[in-house]
Amino acid sequence: MKAMMKLPNIGEPTWDGAAKRKSASDVAIRALMPVHAEAYRQLMLRALQDFPASFGVSHEEVQAQALGDVADRLRGLDQCGEIVLGAFDGGGELLGVVGLRRMSLVKMRHKAVVGRMYVVRASQRMGLGKRLLEAVVKAARDVPGIEQLSLVVHEDNVGARVLYTSLGFTPFGVEPRELKIDGRYHNSVHMWLALD
Repeated sequence: MKAMMKLPNIGEPTWDGAAKRKSASDVAIRALMPVHAEAYRQLMLRALQDFPASFGVSHEEVQAQALGDVADRLRGLDQCGEIVLGAFDGGGELLGVVGLRRMSLVKMRHKAVVGRMYVVRASQRMGLGKRLLEAVVKAARDVPGIEQLSLVVHEDNVGARVLYTSLGFTPFGVEPRELKIDGRYHNSVHMWLALD
């Protein structure tokens, strides 16, 4: 039986609509719903343009996805085994995302994978990535039976690796040539976090 996941709003927006974003505290973190499918797809397309080596999926693959398929991924952990958290400013603009997917095989249901983490450039270096990651770890802890998380990060993405390490993720291996983009190979670091 799948456990229901209730995800509270983590911080209410205090956006005044006129000033530039001052900090991550001006942003609300909440689960994306099927109604957010187009905004999510557009954000992922932007992420793939900015950081193609940070994602296993290609820009072309995301662009070709039917909007209904994208919406299906946003039905929640209890419905499809996956949740995507979004960071929204006070005007409702999606500034960042992070996903959590529980493993479906019986012998692996104690694990979940963190992925598709991205914050738009204009909102980077404000602590928003940390808030998203803290929220997804909390969400995982709230699901009975999830005992550990894993993620994969591009070997050259030192900032992300520092962030993940600061929240307790530990590297356990490097996968050489995990991705091949335009004839060039990219290595990835595998990390994990025990929740128990």
